[in-house]
Amino acid sequence: MQVSTTKPSVGVPFEIAFHMNAAPQDFTPPSFKDFEVISGPNQSQNIQFINGNLSQSFSISYVLIPKKEGPVVIGAAKAVFNGQSVYSSPITLDVQKGSSNYSAHQNRGSNSGGNSSTLEVDKEDIFVRTSVNKKQCYLGEQITLTQKIYTRVELRGIQNVKFPHLEGFWAKNQDKNNNIQLHIENIDGINYYVGEISTQYIFPQRSGKLTIPPLEIECVIRKRSNRPPRDIFEQFFGVNAYEDRVVTLKSQPINIQVDDLPSQDKPANFSGAVGTNFSFKVEINRNKVPANDAINLKVTISGNGNIPLIDAPKINFPSEFETYDPKITENISTSNGVSGTKTFEYLIIPRQEGTYKLDDIQFSYFNLNSKSYITIPSPEIIIEVTPSTNPNNNAAQVYQQFKQEIKNEDNDIHFIKAYPYTITNKNETFFNSRTHLVTLIFPYFAMLALLGFYNYQKNLRQDWASYQQKRASKIAHQYLRSADQALKNNQNTEFYTAILQALENYFIYKFKVPKSELTKDKIKDIFNKYQIPESTQHNYFEILDTCEMAKYSPIQSVASLNELFAKAQQIITQIEQHRHTV
Repeated sequence: MQVSTTKPSVGVPFEIAFHMNAAPQDFTPPSFKDFEVISGPNQSQNIQFINGNLSQSFSISYVLIPKKEGPVVIGAAKAVFNGQSVYSSPITLDVQKGSSNYSAHQNRGSNSGGNSSTLEVDKEDIFVRTSVNKKQCYLGEQITLTQKIYTRVELRGIQNVKFPHLEGFWAKNQDKNNNIQLHIENIDGINYYVGEISTQYIFPQRSGKLTIPPLEIECVIRKRSNRPPRDIFEQFFGVNAYEDRVVTLKSQPINIQVDDLPSQDKPANFSGAVGTNFSFKVEINRNKVPANDAINLKVTISGNGNIPLIDAPKINFPSEFETYDPKITENISTSNGVSGTKTFEYLIIPRQEGTYKLDDIQFSYFNLNSKSYITIPSPEIIIEVTPSTNPNNNAAQVYQQFKQEIKNEDNDIHFIKAYPYTITNKNETFFNSRTHLVTLIFPYFAMLALLGFYNYQKNLRQDWASYQQKRASKIAHQYLRSADQALKNNQNTEFYTAILQALENYFIYKFKVPKSELTKDKIKDIFNKYQIPESTQHNYFEILDTCEMAKYSPIQSVASLNELFAKAQQIITQIEQHRHTV
């Protein structure tokens, strides 16, 4: 804790600041009952690069005016870092008698006069840019999409980041720290501080012209102001020299031309793998096995490209083999493009003895370096199946082998039926029996049921928006449950994402607003249209800003996560109650 003076005067403003080396999770200021608070809390963050090392500090300040003279004690402030509480040291001030020509009233009155602030921001001072490493590619080829912010003014923080909806692409985010690290780049002879907002690896899923929409972001910047000081306090401390301002930035859209893969020499078993340095390996845990025992066949594909999108290779197993869907495991890295391995494990059970060959297992992919298809065959696999060593399995094998013959020879002796079984009267006829009557009536009931279900689906499709509107609260609470689970698991990023999705999806479905039109101005207009109370509106936007700041900015929210969760629940309940009473 630091004050601008330890001997302030009654009616004369002074500044008190609390300095921290990181943004707190929660902050509780001391009691200012003997002071008048004319400004604050004011938050600021400073980022410095010295010899390649990044350092940062976080401050919360207030401007106070003493109400009475004499000794006054300002108690300890409380800050929470990683769940632990830290307290500042109390400080004692000796408040002096104020002069008659300087009072709090005069200070406040001077704020209303003077020239208004003019803080101009040139578009070359700060901007965001969306860039890709290629603007023409093949279907399924990897593209690196990077979102960066460039600034030559002091950047205080970012908020309300709206990432583009990548229609027609499959995307994988690069694994990285969520904090934005600034470095210096020279662009056209001008040095900028550059921060990477996000890096994604995208894969086009259809050919033709695809568009990457722009990124929208709000930045809090600090820049020198040209207005004169309004009072002695500003003149002495120079607080008028800089002002904070929120600017909205938007990048340019980018068009990508996606070409179809060549049809010439395209293998019949090609399943869409596109990339480089692919390898293919087939392994079996044993080549000799008794009948009705299990075998594990593992197929491993590795390389650089659209590994997560590769389907299991088609394997023609003998009809005597009982097989199951493969177990799929992935080991994907995104440190320098998408690469890794994808494994398919098959469980195979041979039911008959004999010698079997698996000689047609292949993997084909489109190589981006040679612009051609490459087929990798697997070595021939020979499986020798010996007679079963389990007597019970032998019986099952005999039944499996001859069950078709038994079915064809219907007049022959059948296997003895095990208890329980039912006995019917031989003289009983089917005609006019209960089963006969139910069989006659059942088709009519089935037809009526199908007709009712068709009408229900038809009405539902005709007024789908109204149906979703009724489920808006239920959808929101599903996301809130996800937020509660993330809170219990200490997953802060997932918690903020779930809270945002709960509030945004509730608004989209409740008020029938397309997601593309979901802006703060639109939300404000609809709230006013339905006469939603101002307090509810304020809390709604406050939670949105807090979650966006916590997700995309190195400045963390000071709000308690539990209070944020409770407030989100309360807002949805208040809107629901208000909509039913209006």
